[in-house]
Amino acid sequence: MPRFTAPASTGNFTVGFDLLGLALQPVDGSLLGDVLDIESEAASPGLRISGRYAHQLPSDARENLIVTCLDAFAARIGRRLPELSLHLHKNLPVGSGLGSSACSIVTACYGFNASFGHPLPQTELLQLMAECEGGVSGSVHYDNVAPSLLGGLQLMLPGSTEVCRALPWFDHWRVVICYPGTVISTRAARDGLPAQVPRADAVEYAGLLARFISALYARDEAEALDSLKDVMAEPRRLALMPELPALRALFSEAGIPHLGISGSGPTLFAVCTGDAQAESAADLFRRHYEKNPDAMTHICEMAEHGARSV
Repeated sequence: MPRFTAPASTGNFTVGFDLLGLALQPVDGSLLGDVLDIESEAASPGLRISGRYAHQLPSDARENLIVTCLDAFAARIGRRLPELSLHLHKNLPVGSGLGSSACSIVTACYGFNASFGHPLPQTELLQLMAECEGGVSGSVHYDNVAPSLLGGLQLMLPGSTEVCRALPWFDHWRVVICYPGTVISTRAARDGLPAQVPRADAVEYAGLLARFISALYARDEAEALDSLKDVMAEPRRLALMPELPALRALFSEAGIPHLGISGSGPTLFAVCTGDAQAESAADLFRRHYEKNPDAMTHICEMAEHGARSV
């Protein structure tokens, strides 16, 4: 049976609101992403759901994103598809800030496209994924679906003929993610942001993003880390995560250079400059958060590859 997967992702990456997205994979080789089995012309069509976070999804399979993606894909290619037996292994928590909906959407659309002879070129496939994601978050944006499909650290390119472009990365960097077991709706988190921001914030945001990208190309690690500041979303989301300032101080005391919000939260991520520092960050996360049975912590590296068959 054909099986497909895509990696988790962190959108914004602190300094690039709606413009940066990083694909993630645990350094221990475990899978951090959803998996979809697709069987065409099956005797028992329909969608079956299993996995650690299956309990967070709607009980009615017809409300699942996989079914939404199947309908959208069929409409886009203008073909009636055969009955399918689908099995979603839901390995990412919902409303976590790890691109959970994007991961399901990318896995599904990539899998359907591969299963039916690749009728959609990559750019059109990515557009379909973003539109499906927009139905969940309330707006079309690419900073989760692009890295989940393509891998790497992706910079979105509004107004360009190219949707995004891969940026350089420091191979020794580790990104430690911690999901505390709670949920923040992406739509709700976005609704809390103002339609307009002060000019000083806009100028500072542009400068920090430019500094970060420049530092990546210049291989200036200290400059890249120093530019990781969120002046757009984080100040307006602290009410949703009031423990962040105290936790950031704790991480700073431990010598960990950056702690940020993954996407819309509640997952947090720490940028570490080596394995020993990453182990320290993971230990701090586990001691602080892993009282909830749904919580999880992973030491990750950049996933070079995105959606694929397995």
